[in-house]
Amino acid sequence: MANLKQLKQLSGNLLLGIGGAIFALMIGEIALRIMGIAYPSFYQADPHRGHALIPGVSGGWKHEGKGWVAVNKDGLRDKNYSKEKPDNTFRIAVIGDSFAEAIQVNAEDTFWSLMENELPQCQRFENKKIEVINFGVGDYGTAQEYMTLKHHVSQYSPDLVVLAVFTGNDIINNSKTLSPDDRFSPFLIKQGDEYVFDLSFKETETYQWRDSFTRKAIFYTINNSRILQLLNETRVAMKKRRQLLGTETGTNSENVLQYLDFTPELYKNNDPNWQEAWNITEELIKVIQQETKSINSELLVVTLSNPAQVYPDAAYREQYFEQAAVKDPFYPDKRVVNLGKQQGFKVLTLAPSFQAYADKNNIFLHGFDNTVMGSGHWNESGHQLAGEMITKKICTTKD
Repeated sequence: MANLKQLKQLSGNLLLGIGGAIFALMIGEIALRIMGIAYPSFYQADPHRGHALIPGVSGGWKHEGKGWVAVNKDGLRDKNYSKEKPDNTFRIAVIGDSFAEAIQVNAEDTFWSLMENELPQCQRFENKKIEVINFGVGDYGTAQEYMTLKHHVSQYSPDLVVLAVFTGNDIINNSKTLSPDDRFSPFLIKQGDEYVFDLSFKETETYQWRDSFTRKAIFYTINNSRILQLLNETRVAMKKRRQLLGTETGTNSENVLQYLDFTPELYKNNDPNWQEAWNITEELIKVIQQETKSINSELLVVTLSNPAQVYPDAAYREQYFEQAAVKDPFYPDKRVVNLGKQQGFKVLTLAPSFQAYADKNNIFLHGFDNTVMGSGHWNESGHQLAGEMITKKICTTKD
C-alpha cells in the first residue's frame, strides 16, 4: 500500500509538473505574440526557382540590419496587389535578388517603396496611379529571375520590368561551374550551339528533402510557435557570434577587406570559366528581354553597386583594386551597358554615382551597425539613393 501511495503521489507530481510546463509555455507563447517577437523561416521549395518566399509569413530579421518582414498572400515581400491591373495605372515589376528583397530594412525604407511614393510626382505619369511590385527573393540568380518573370510577374501585366542586377554574385550564381555544388536552382547551359534550361536541381537530395512532407511539417510547426522560433534564432545568433569571435582580430584595413565580397575575376576577362559565366548571364538577360516583350512590357536593367566599388575612401579603394590588378572597377557595369546598346534595352548603372556620393558625403551605403560598415547589402541610405536614381531614370525616359 505504501508503494502504491508513493506511486500515486509521484504520478500526481509528474502531471502537475507537466501541466505547469505547458502553462508556462502557453504564457510564453502569448507574451511573445503580444510583444511582436517572431523569427520564422521565410523560404520554401519551389519547382521553378528552387526556393521562394512563403505566402503570409512575417517576422523580424536582425542577422544583418534590422527589418520587419511581411510576405503577402502571393509570396512577395510587399503589400497585397490584385493580379488584374486597375484602370489608369502604370505598373512596375521589380525582379532581383536579396538587394530587392531587402529584408535588412523595413519595407517603407526600400528603394521600391520610395519609387512608388515618388513616381506619381513625375510629369510623365500625371493623373496616373503608380504601382511598384517587388518580386525580389534572396539568393536568386538571373535564371531564377527569368522564371519569376515567366511564371509570376506576367500574371500582373506590368508596363515596365526593372531587372536589378547585382554583379557581385549574379555572375557566379548563373554559372553551374562557379556556383557552389549545393546550389539548387535552374541554370542556363549550353548544349551544342544552343542554350537550354537545366532543371535537374529538382532531382537532388537537397531539393527533395526541402520539398518533402516531413521537412514542411517541421518548419510549419516552427513557424507557428514563437517559442521554437526564438530558440532557433538564439541558436543561429550564438553560432554567428562564435564565428565572429574566431575571425575578429582588430579593425585594420585587412580585416575590413575580407567582408567586402570582392572577387577580382569579376572585373577582368581572362578566365575561361568567368568568360562562360558572363556569356550565360548576357544570354539570360536577352531571354528576359524577350519575355518582357512577349507580355507587352518595357525593360529597364539596373546594375547595383558592389561594396568594394563604393567604399567611401578613395585612396584606400584605389589601393585595394590596384593590389588585385583590377584596371577598371566599373567593368561589370560597362559590360551590361554595352549589352543594352547591342540589344536595344535601357540600362542604369548605379555604382559610379554611388561612389561619387559616398566620397563626397563620407557615408557608407552598404553595411549596418551589427555587421561591418561598407560591406554586405544596402542600408537605408543606399536604398534612398537607389530609389531616387531609379525614379529619376524612369521619370525622364520617354515611352
